[in-house]
Amino acid sequence: MSINVAPDTLNRHDTIASKSEHASSPDPETIEYAEPDTKYAWLVAIAALLNLATTMGTLNSFGVYQQYYLNTLYSTDSAVSISWISTLISFCMFVGGVFTGKLVDKFGFRITCFSGSVVCCIALILASFTSRVWQLVLTQGIMLGLGASLIFSPSISVVAQWHTKHRVLATGIAVAGGGIGGMVFSVATEKIIDNVSYKWSLRILGLLLFAISGASSMVYKRRIAPAQGSNTRLLFTIARDPRFICIALAVMFINMGYFEPLLYVPTLAVIQSGTQSTSSNIVLVFNAGTTIGRVLSGLISKLIGPANTNLASNFLCCLFVCIFMFGINTVVGYYIFSALFGTISTLYLAVNTHILAHEFGPQVVASSVGLSMACCGVGVLVGNPVQGVLYETYDKTHTKFNAVSAWAVACFAADTACYMVLRWLVGCKHKVLWFQKI
Repeated sequence: MSINVAPDTLNRHDTIASKSEHASSPDPETIEYAEPDTKYAWLVAIAALLNLATTMGTLNSFGVYQQYYLNTLYSTDSAVSISWISTLISFCMFVGGVFTGKLVDKFGFRITCFSGSVVCCIALILASFTSRVWQLVLTQGIMLGLGASLIFSPSISVVAQWHTKHRVLATGIAVAGGGIGGMVFSVATEKIIDNVSYKWSLRILGLLLFAISGASSMVYKRRIAPAQGSNTRLLFTIARDPRFICIALAVMFINMGYFEPLLYVPTLAVIQSGTQSTSSNIVLVFNAGTTIGRVLSGLISKLIGPANTNLASNFLCCLFVCIFMFGINTVVGYYIFSALFGTISTLYLAVNTHILAHEFGPQVVASSVGLSMACCGVGVLVGNPVQGVLYETYDKTHTKFNAVSAWAVACFAADTACYMVLRWLVGCKHKVLWFQKI
């Protein structure tokens, strides 16, 4: 089957009706515009990698800005008020996924993601003209996060639509862009601030994001028609399914504890080494680990199965936090932990997308992924402030991180339990025993 006309310009009489062989979705009839697993499908994956590299790279570079705001520009302002910028970036990016599913169904992947690149560009340029922290919260926090939401969830969903045989691998390659962007943009941002100015660094990042992300979005197009019927009804149908509830709770708990190692391990490493450069090196190792892990997620999933991958990786995250945060107090140990934790902690991004597409159908993947990302946002909004309170109350006076580490362990233990229930539900449905691949 070869179709050369863009799906957004086709009318329903030009489509192909086929039944989904591998998914149990609310609407069993899947209308396909093109075949999956083609060369174009890999072009979509590369475009998604570039989109996520620029978007997530810009967001991940906020650590550089936060240090500049705290130590130089807004040194008299509360650290808590500045930290709300990064919290709201992540929260808005994830929670915005609830609405991006409906936007993709109505306007398509291309227009939705291109609009996101425009919003992100405007947000960063506006941020360069601010003079108060609350103005940064509105521009570099809320507006940038909402713009990123128009790119993040659709970029993951479109890859899942175009791939069936190598869905986890393709999605893993796409989300690896976040790690690559985190390494490149953090270093670039620091250099621009040092050699030009922080205001021009925001403007340059905004224009660069628009150029790369805007161009990459032009590659996106639908492979499968959206599910028929009300989007609200569709979301409700997905949200009440026990399998989705397990995934939703799991990603919420992950994001409640995930940022503890990311935020506090670099500080621990600086305390142990006495050099500030150790902090940025730890972050680079972590981002390198996330890049490798996301690419390897396809291979791991193929070997032991997606459900088993989620269960095993999150159990190991819980174990590693216990061992390294409570039992190891050396710089070398923190480097090893950052590499290991970075590699396995984000496997769920690619694997969950495959599970959602497989269990609910690729035609509803934009809505199901968007809804799950909203649960990630809830986790960020709850987890980061709680960690801040725990640190201020119990850890700050002792220069230790036992309380926030215990919180991370509890969160990863909870999400492991959720994935264990999911493994049981999927295993029962497909009649697969506990020690078998699924």
